[in-house]
Amino acid sequence: MAAKKKEAKPISAIAAAVMIVIAFLAMGVFLVYMFSSGEGGVESSIDTSLEQSFGAESSIAPPVSEIEVKETMADAEVGDGVIFGSYEQNGNTADGSEPLEWIVLEKQSDKLLLISRYCVDTLPYNTERADTEWAESSLHTFLNSDFCNQAFTAEELSEIIGESKVTMLSAEEAVKYYEYDSWRMAEATKYAVSKGARIENGSCWWWLTDKGSIENSASYIHFDGTIRSAGFSVDYGAVAVRPVIWVSSEAETETEEISEPASEEVSE
Repeated sequence: MAAKKKEAKPISAIAAAVMIVIAFLAMGVFLVYMFSSGEGGVESSIDTSLEQSFGAESSIAPPVSEIEVKETMADAEVGDGVIFGSYEQNGNTADGSEPLEWIVLEKQSDKLLLISRYCVDTLPYNTERADTEWAESSLHTFLNSDFCNQAFTAEELSEIIGESKVTMLSAEEAVKYYEYDSWRMAEATKYAVSKGARIENGSCWWWLTDKGSIENSASYIHFDGTIRSAGFSVDYGAVAVRPVIWVSSEAETETEEISEPASEEVSE
């Protein structure tokens, strides 16, 4: 007599539900892995000041919240502030321009590299949407003409070193001087916000000198301090400007009270 074949027992509803949950969890892990490297092929990770711990292995000291403003260039060290020149910042043109505060990024024997503490204006990288090198951009032209004429006296201009008096950071320099993403986060003045700077949690976008990896674009620093190499279209008008200058260590500084940055927030 032939042996009876065993009939397969149906999978219980509970077992099937468990299998579905496991499958969803696996899919979630896969998606997190796929998108954890950031959007747009950005190499820089997204860091926040709350999530980061600054290890002893870092070769760069973190920025301090309270900047000590020095009375002379010669006394200023990396991380200190100096007052040099003036520019519209509080958004009230009727009361004239306000003193410009700079932070020392690098100090050499006879000169200092300065970056504006706040983003002081908002302009497109280039007025025409085209593949644009920094030196040929309308922003480079503005910084070395209108901005220079408004921000510095003839004597101050003579103390700024370089054929191009004013520039901005490149992506490489942004990493060199600000090792962690959150260190690159910057506030904008009220004037820059009135010109269209976009603000999120007190921080703004600001341009770099590099061309972007997509067509007709330029790289920039995001709200969170990450370097966005894909970039914005060069004619995009909501990215702020953070000037950089080399100045003689013998240059005269100011001691006037500086303008506070904008506190308004503009949604993205």
